[in-house]
Amino acid sequence: MSKSVYSLVLNDEVVELIDKMARYNGLSRSNMIEKILADATGYETPEKRAFSVFEEIERLISKSQSMRYLSQPSQYMASIMSALDYRYNPAIKYSVELFPNSDHLGQLKVTLRTQNSILINLISDFYTLYTYLEKKYYNSNAVFMFDGAKITRLFDFPAVNITTKELAEQLTLYVKQFDELLNVYFNNLTSDTNRLLYLVEKKKK
Repeated sequence: MSKSVYSLVLNDEVVELIDKMARYNGLSRSNMIEKILADATGYETPEKRAFSVFEEIERLISKSQSMRYLSQPSQYMASIMSALDYRYNPAIKYSVELFPNSDHLGQLKVTLRTQNSILINLISDFYTLYTYLEKKYYNSNAVFMFDGAKITRLFDFPAVNITTKELAEQLTLYVKQFDELLNVYFNNLTSDTNRLLYLVEKKKK
């Protein structure tokens, strides 16, 4: 969405009230005025769309027993916490970010919080398998970047009419399915791998 500079003649009292609203909402004066005008005209700005998407994701995640929604670190990002159903249940963080001005809709960053080198190698193997399967059976143009315990998936949904609610549902579903497959993978590791992890953890203690 392109933006231009416009000159407005406003009463000082009105500007003071707008500034108070802007401070309360954590916005600049320009963004506050744009929000007011967008609400009045029924236009959905990228900021408003992102807020609505994350609000719906939070509602959907609240129904899950294994995931919890975290406060947004920014107006274009939200985080979802889960735990790997394995050993000491290391935390998994899913960061969903929307891009207001980009060729891509946004991205998902997945981070497994662990310092265990064996576990990092295992999660890296899962990422390799996951990216291969998604590119082969779902989207051959899917863009992934991963390093160690972290992976990033760029989102580039088709340019079709999709409601804010539908977008939130698709993003939430993707995160839930990723989390489910990750746990299935680790629950089906070989006994030799389980034994090796046990010995490494025991040695650390």
